[in-house]
Amino acid sequence: MQTTSPNPLSRHFRQPAIHLKLPSGGKFYPDGALNLPVTGAIPVYPMTVKDELTLKTPDALLTGVGMVDVVKSCCPNILDPWSMPTIDIDPVFIAIRIASYGHGMDITANCPHCNTKNEYKVDLRVITDNIQRANFDSPVEIDGLMFRFKPQQYRNINQNNIITFEEQRIVDNIVLNEALPQEEKIKQFNQSFEKLRELNIEAVANSILDITTEDDTKVADRAQITEFLGSCSRQIYNQIKATVEKLVNDNRIEPLKLTCENDECLKEYTSALTFDQSNFFE
Repeated sequence: MQTTSPNPLSRHFRQPAIHLKLPSGGKFYPDGALNLPVTGAIPVYPMTVKDELTLKTPDALLTGVGMVDVVKSCCPNILDPWSMPTIDIDPVFIAIRIASYGHGMDITANCPHCNTKNEYKVDLRVITDNIQRANFDSPVEIDGLMFRFKPQQYRNINQNNIITFEEQRIVDNIVLNEALPQEEKIKQFNQSFEKLRELNIEAVANSILDITTEDDTKVADRAQITEFLGSCSRQIYNQIKATVEKLVNDNRIEPLKLTCENDECLKEYTSALTFDQSNFFE
C-alpha cells in the first residue's frame, strides 16, 4: 500500500499570528458552529494567496461566500462562519487583517472644516479594543411582554444586503423603463415595497431570542414571533424595532478622533471607520 510521506516543508506552513477573544464569548452560536478553546481565544492565521484571490472575486464578495471561505481558512475554530453573531463579525475581520498585514492600516478622511483630504495610519488593535458592545443580557419589557434579544447572524445580514441590493436594482429599472405603463410601474413598486416590509419584519424577528408572556409562557419559535410582529399594533412594533436598532447602534466602532493636517486648519474632527470588504484586505 502506498503511503504519503510527510512534507519536509510542513514546518514552514503558516502558523497562528494572533489569538482573538470573541466578544460574544461563544454565546449565540448554534451547536457545532464553534470550537471554542478553554482559553476563550481562537487562533487566527494569516491569509493564503488563495484567500487573497477569493477576496478579489466580486461575485464571491456579493454573495458572502468569499468572506465565509476566508474565515474558514484563517479562523478554523469557527466551523460555520455563516452563524457568526454580528458582535463577532468586525473583530474577526480585523483580526484576519492584522494577522495578514500587521496592525497598521492607512486611511483617508476629508476634513469637514476645510475639505482637505488627510491621510492617517490607524492601529487596528486600538480600534478593536474600543469597539462598543451592546448589552444582550437584560430583558426588555414592552406592553407587558418580556423580550430577550440576540445579535443577528452573518447569514441574516448577508441575505438582507443581497435582497436590499436586488430590490433597489429592480426599483431603478422600473424608474428608467419609460416603455412600462404607469399602472404596471405602480404594481411593481408595491411588490418591491412589500418585500422590503417583510424583510424588515424578518430582521426584527431574527433579533429576538424569545418573548415571555404575562403567564410565563416562553415563545422562542421564529414563525410564531414573526406572526406576532406582523399582527401587533404599529406602536408596539415600533417600540420593538427601536429597541433592536438601539442594540445595533450600541454595538459599533467608535468614530476616529482626528486632527486636520492642513497647517492653515489644524482643527479636530471625527470620522466614521467603515470596512469595505473589497479594499479592507489590501
